[in-house]
Amino acid sequence: MTGEFRTNVRAYGLPFRAVWLRRKDMIDLRFSGTRPDADSWTTADIVAHLSDYRLIGVSIQDHKRLGLGRWLRASGEEVSFRADEPLPSETVRYDEGAQIAYFSIWPQFSGDTVRRDYEREGKIFLGRTGGIARIRFPVLNNRGRTGVLGTAAALLATR
Repeated sequence: MTGEFRTNVRAYGLPFRAVWLRRKDMIDLRFSGTRPDADSWTTADIVAHLSDYRLIGVSIQDHKRLGLGRWLRASGEEVSFRADEPLPSETVRYDEGAQIAYFSIWPQFSGDTVRRDYEREGKIFLGRTGGIARIRFPVLNNRGRTGVLGTAAALLATR
C-alpha cells in the first residue's frame, strides 16, 4: 500500500441562487430551469454554514426519496476541484461515501474566519420533471431566535 487515500467526492456545476423570503422568514435555494411541484416535497435535515455573518453553503444528508447523487450526475456538469481551495459559488460537492451534498453559495476565501453551523429542518421541493427544484428552511430556530443566521439572511437577495 502506498498510503494514498482515495475518496469519492465529486463536484458539479449547477446554477442556483439563494433568496431570503422576508415575509415567511425562510431561506430558499432556487435551481434554474426547474419548477416545483407543490404536492411533491420531502423534509430533510439541513445545516447552514456561515462565515463572518455570510451564508457560505448548505449541507444536506441524502436519503432514498431525495436521490441527490443520481440527480447531480444527471443534471449537473462535473467540474474539477481541489480540496485545499474554496469551492466556487453555484457548485455542489457530493460525498458518495457519506452521502452528503454541500451547496456552495459563497466561497470561503480565508481559513482565519470563524465558521458557524446551524441545523434546521427544511423542505425540499421536487421538480415536475424530477430532481430538486427548491430547498427551503427557516431562519428562526425552535426557540424563535434568529441569531447570526438572521443577519446572514438579510445579506441575501430578498423576495
